[in-house]
Amino acid sequence: MTELLNTAESEAEAQARAVAGQGPAFLPPFARSQLGTMGIELELMVLDRLTHDLLPAAPDILHLLDKQQKEWVATPEITTSMLEVATSVLTGFRPAYDQLEEIRTSVQRAAFAVGAAISGGGAHPFQKWNEQRIYPKDRYRESARKYGYLAKMFTVFGMHVHIGMPSADEAVRVGAWLTQRAPLFIALSASSPCWQGEDSGFCSARSNVVGAFPMSGTMPSDIRSWDQFAAHFERLAGHGIVNSIKDFYWDVRPKPEYGTIELRVLDTPLHPSHAAALACYARELCIEVAQRPGTWPADGSRDVYTWNRFNAAKDGVRAVWIDPETGSARPVEQVVRADLARLAVRSEDPDFPAACVLIDQLLRDGGQAGWLGRHIAAGAGMNDLARVAAEMFDAPPGDGSKPA
Repeated sequence: MTELLNTAESEAEAQARAVAGQGPAFLPPFARSQLGTMGIELELMVLDRLTHDLLPAAPDILHLLDKQQKEWVATPEITTSMLEVATSVLTGFRPAYDQLEEIRTSVQRAAFAVGAAISGGGAHPFQKWNEQRIYPKDRYRESARKYGYLAKMFTVFGMHVHIGMPSADEAVRVGAWLTQRAPLFIALSASSPCWQGEDSGFCSARSNVVGAFPMSGTMPSDIRSWDQFAAHFERLAGHGIVNSIKDFYWDVRPKPEYGTIELRVLDTPLHPSHAAALACYARELCIEVAQRPGTWPADGSRDVYTWNRFNAAKDGVRAVWIDPETGSARPVEQVVRADLARLAVRSEDPDFPAACVLIDQLLRDGGQAGWLGRHIAAGAGMNDLARVAAEMFDAPPGDGSKPA
């Protein structure tokens, strides 16, 4: 037992050094997980309660949250006006919904104590990248050194969903299928119509920021096993391009230390109840694919994926999605509703229908970007838009899922 513990500790230390750029490249072994377990990470805005500009108060909020006994965790992000929260391992919609509600109230309470407010959304409407401060942590200092101004430009706010995989090879295969449908999650979560004080013309302006980083995009389609991925990692590490799994900014990537695949394309929803629903949609898709062993997506679909991704970011829930398997083009709304109807029949989660109701809300009235867009059309300024988003996050479940 002692030998195993020491090995685990040395692997954790090696990974931490690799992530911080202070040691050799390290890819941990894939830790198998139970299929369908999931975890949810949310990057949240820390706002000034009066101006609703970003406020560098995350360290103070984290100090208060560290004193609280909880199953979930709160950690810093790359700039001091960002806060990341992550759930414990979950098994369905009700546990996700309940824990995210606990997180929402706890984070709001801590923020209020230091004169701040908390908001969801994919990008702050009027913050300026050059005014942001890098969080004083080795990993983030290394990111600032490596990526220059892009590190501060990365003051955007996303939701990541981890889905447990029973093997490393299945993580690669199921991840390839989930990648095909990733644009649907961009559309459903789109909540960043403004960027640097301007209406961007996109429903998810955040989605365009990640593409500036090397190693963004998707896993190469010719990778069809964990050994092939490990060889790919080793080759890039040999050139000094990557040092850890965190250097892959792919829309869907394996997360070997957790035994999961990680869906990374979503804007942070305006209310955590929608985050729970979208995570469960991804979970059900992965379970469905896992129950079709040996099947792979069609080859040569990269161009279609790039177009689907652009359309989803531009038009949100009103986008058109091209099926990479059949070539047919359908509105995102039709595709999602068909998915939910099919998944609801086979789901073993008794609360999945409640998740479907919340996703239906996201499909109506132009989605979250549409809700915010109507405030812009009515003459709201950027400060008002940030205030509205914060009020939606602050609302109790039920009220928080409706446009203000």
